[in-house]
Amino acid sequence: MNYLISAYSVNPYKGSEDSIGWNWVLQYEKHYKQGDRIILLTKKFNEIDTRKGLKEFNIKHVELVIVEVPNALNWFREKHSAFHHMYYILWQHWAWLWVKKSGIQFDVIHHVTMNDYRIPSELYKAKGAKLIWGPMGGAQVTPKSLKVYEKNQLTATFSELVNKSCSWNPFYKKAIRSYHKIYCINNETQNQVSHILRRDVPIMPELALRDEYKNLLIQERYNDVLKVVFVGRLIGKKGIAFLVDALSLMPTEMKWELLIFGDGDDRALIEKQIADSGIGKYVKLMGNRPLSQIAEAYQQADIFVLPSLRETSGNVLLEAMAYAVPIVAFDTSFCSQLKEVGCGIFVNTEQPLDNIKADFCNAIVTLGQNKELAKQLGQNGYKYANEKLTWDEKYKMVVETI
Repeated sequence: MNYLISAYSVNPYKGSEDSIGWNWVLQYEKHYKQGDRIILLTKKFNEIDTRKGLKEFNIKHVELVIVEVPNALNWFREKHSAFHHMYYILWQHWAWLWVKKSGIQFDVIHHVTMNDYRIPSELYKAKGAKLIWGPMGGAQVTPKSLKVYEKNQLTATFSELVNKSCSWNPFYKKAIRSYHKIYCINNETQNQVSHILRRDVPIMPELALRDEYKNLLIQERYNDVLKVVFVGRLIGKKGIAFLVDALSLMPTEMKWELLIFGDGDDRALIEKQIADSGIGKYVKLMGNRPLSQIAEAYQQADIFVLPSLRETSGNVLLEAMAYAVPIVAFDTSFCSQLKEVGCGIFVNTEQPLDNIKADFCNAIVTLGQNKELAKQLGQNGYKYANEKLTWDEKYKMVVETI
């Protein structure tokens, strides 16, 4: 069979969507059968690292094809990051042109990245191929009560309007109806796409444990001070401003500290808010640290927090579960699925803001005071991640549709 992996983002040495694209490559290589032809289609920007990875990881059956947008249009990516999605659309067009001109009759085309349901690949035009898209997300929006923390209200409003337009755009509907199978990352995207297609679309978690995170040896935690950890970029939608406000409600008699790993455009604003909040002595901005130091932080953490206003899924959640760390987050997006697993406390966002802050703070206090509960929730997450959130399980879901 002829397989095409469309991976705009793929890199064996990076995280996020690059890592997702690369892990799909590993799965197709792992399940190669005699006579198969597997082609990886990606952009020029990935070429050096991808070629290095194919050699280093002994990938023998995946052919690399580089598709470039004409140089005159490269400024969308190189000069103006705000137009990144426009560049992605342009790349998709030239990817389709390559497929059309290649003369290859593909049996399966799997579009794996980027994972934005609002931008379907033009590869749906390929005749005779079974097209698979996803898992993908993008329909999640900031809960009403939390919109005050949106740094750019105009951008958030525009994004929601684009989401709504997908329901009536005939060109969009024609594209997604051409796919053999579509997988959605979270309930919000599943509901939106199912409504458009008028049929149920399955959920498939975007995330899966990398080999180095599987079946880790978990040590008992004996911290005198409750260690709360956040890992992520310091940008508005990650909700750190909310987190600081919520932690301002912590009991004065409780010993705790918040370690914030990561950096970003909003660092100065966050530093000022922490200073003004009166909890500065409890909060440490750790900046960007090597993976080894972040791994050590997970190993020692009592609680992992993710206060993101709108998160597609959150790879850091999976890392926390790999270290059996209980989670405190909102009951939205991928976390609404984790809530059913019982691996943390997930705060209801359909209530007034003051209640959300109080509940978020109380969740941290509860886990800090009830060590047995914290341990049980952490173990639930550890078991779920190691048994269900694996790349083998994800590949099986895809193969069953072929």
